[in-house]
Amino acid sequence: MSSSKLYFVGGLFIGTIIGGTIGVLMAPAAGDETRKKIAEGTEEVLGNVYDQAMEYSENLKEQFQDMQEQMTERIGQYKNQIESKIQEIQDEVNQDLEGLNEELEALQKEEDELVNEVEEEVEEEVEVAEKGE
Repeated sequence: MSSSKLYFVGGLFIGTIIGGTIGVLMAPAAGDETRKKIAEGTEEVLGNVYDQAMEYSENLKEQFQDMQEQMTERIGQYKNQIESKIQEIQDEVNQDLEGLNEELEALQKEEDELVNEVEEEVEEEVEVAEKGE
């Protein structure tokens, strides 16, 4: 055989060995083994999905709790502001009422004085009228 034919046969032999090896490595496994691999892969994927779902759920719970705490704090602040404003208004109303009560007392005192003056004048007029008769 010539050397070129020798190279051809050698290449063919080496190609056959390499192809056979790759074929065996790439060939599908038996049915039981394939189902086992699929089941294991499915379990792993489902486990990962479950873990991610649980992590997402925990994150949502934490976010909800944070929001709840913030809202409770804000509501407390608003409540304090409202109570403070109500107290201010009550204080102003009480001051106004005190002022009005003082004015009312002064007016009643003035009224009493005027009534007394009128009664005295009427009595004087009656006396003058009685003397003049």
